[in-house]
Amino acid sequence: MELTFLGTGGSWPSARRNVSSLALKRGSEVVLFDCGEGTQRQFQRSDISYMATSKIFFTHLHGDHILGLPGLMQTMDLNEREDPLEIYGPPGIKRYVSLTMSRPLPGLSYPVEVTEIDDGTTVCFDEYVVVARPKFSKLQQGEAVEAEDGSIVEPEQVLGDPRRGRKITYTGDCRPCEASVELAYRSDVLVHEATFAVESERAHEVGHSTAAQAAWIADKAEVRQLFLTHLSPRYEDPEPVEDEARKVFEGAEVAEDLDTFTVKFPPDEPPEVLEGP
Repeated sequence: MELTFLGTGGSWPSARRNVSSLALKRGSEVVLFDCGEGTQRQFQRSDISYMATSKIFFTHLHGDHILGLPGLMQTMDLNEREDPLEIYGPPGIKRYVSLTMSRPLPGLSYPVEVTEIDDGTTVCFDEYVVVARPKFSKLQQGEAVEAEDGSIVEPEQVLGDPRRGRKITYTGDCRPCEASVELAYRSDVLVHEATFAVESERAHEVGHSTAAQAAWIADKAEVRQLFLTHLSPRYEDPEPVEDEARKVFEGAEVAEDLDTFTVKFPPDEPPEVLEGP
């Protein structure tokens, strides 16, 4: 399983960082989390294929997380994609995709399925689940949960013999909170926004986190590795952000665009960093 950061900046693109997008490659499948402006070009610069993207999840509907979707969908169409594309996001994503498809993208070559999800939603696939808020821990503890379609998911449907799997937590834009600690608890990788190096009052005012606050979440959640993303364009040099985080969580790293991280099964070493092009 590999994570590739297609965009690690916040608000608007800079010369160094594109805006938010994170690709998770599992076998031949690519699952995309957020799709900021320019994501399709970042795909072209990386070693992964946008045509292999089967699902796109949106954390929220800010422009720096969603404006790359129309272009990516059009490029898939121009390349004669036939496989369905599944899109998941908060309330409002159906209207956004509908408007996109009714104007610039009518008559796509492939079907698009859009599902709106709320806090607490668990979306189940054949060999993995995506949790909008922490329900998967209930499955691991032997409790059944209700999926988005109303069906009941029993632990034996998604869990094999007891063993430690791989857990990746991606926060999107957020203030530090106990819900993030619960969601990230004992994750192999936590990808947490760090819009500011310091300035905690300003971060709170605009609904974001500082590097130290992200590190506090990582430390309290006992994660194996912390990657910082969504840096403000003001930080041409990410060292101050990384330094602040490492005061709290020693292994914190600022992710760079097109870096790829291999997430191994525990108890292997922490994720291996493969530098981007």
